[in-house]
Amino acid sequence: MATGVNGPQGALAILAGQGALPRLIAEHRQAAGLPYLVVSFNERAADWMAEPPHEPHQFEKAGRLFAALEGAGCAHVVFAGSMQRPQVKLWRADTKALALMGRVMELIGAGDDALLSGLAAIFEDEGYTVVGPQDCVAGLMPDPGVLGRHRPAKADRADAARAAAILTALGPLDVGQAAVVTGGRCLGIEAIEGTDALLARVAGLAAAGGVLVKLAKPGQDRRFDLPTIGSRTVEGAARAGLRGIVIEAGAALLLERDATLKAADAAGLFVWSVTPGELAG
Repeated sequence: MATGVNGPQGALAILAGQGALPRLIAEHRQAAGLPYLVVSFNERAADWMAEPPHEPHQFEKAGRLFAALEGAGCAHVVFAGSMQRPQVKLWRADTKALALMGRVMELIGAGDDALLSGLAAIFEDEGYTVVGPQDCVAGLMPDPGVLGRHRPAKADRADAARAAAILTALGPLDVGQAAVVTGGRCLGIEAIEGTDALLARVAGLAAAGGVLVKLAKPGQDRRFDLPTIGSRTVEGAARAGLRGIVIEAGAALLLERDATLKAADAAGLFVWSVTPGELAG
């Protein structure tokens, strides 16, 4: 794979889901003068997609999608942002999609990890190299350590260890990547609703503080769906009355680092990047 400090040197297809990540990658490619194509599958594209090279596609038009990627000279593909499971409309399927449909329908019935890995395998079979967001933008994965001005107390570390144990136990079930614990009690576990909804759900329950912990699932493919935090996560954690956020070093993405840490400092929240061993000890 031909990559450099700015990511793949050839044209990159950004399969854009929700959130800030796809826009971040597109802006990075544009600033670096590297070719890219944003591909969206929503009925209504985000406003920021009006400016970059962008093509909306239907999930059932696989032939058109692969033709567009070939026409743009794309050799690499990145899955960026949260994506909803497609509601397949068979009557819209083109010839290529029909050829893949049995394989795709089997994947849709699998867990999130299996679904994403299976979709990546389809792109790889078509000759594309699937990369992770961290391969496209340097510095998305912070090193271990306390990242902002505030530091976790002993009780916060104990809560983080408890949340990590819960997530590790649930990991093989492909449930979620985040948990909120306060005083040793689990207030909530992320499921399909996502971290923002989890934080909204536990708001008011964390009167004594608590921590949000986001960890990769055991054996998770590091090319997609890594735990991610940004300014919105900080805002949600602050509204929920939490004391801080813990992420896994080398397995989580920190978006808009400066703005996110500035917001955490202002809200009195710590942001702690840990190795699994730190929470197990």
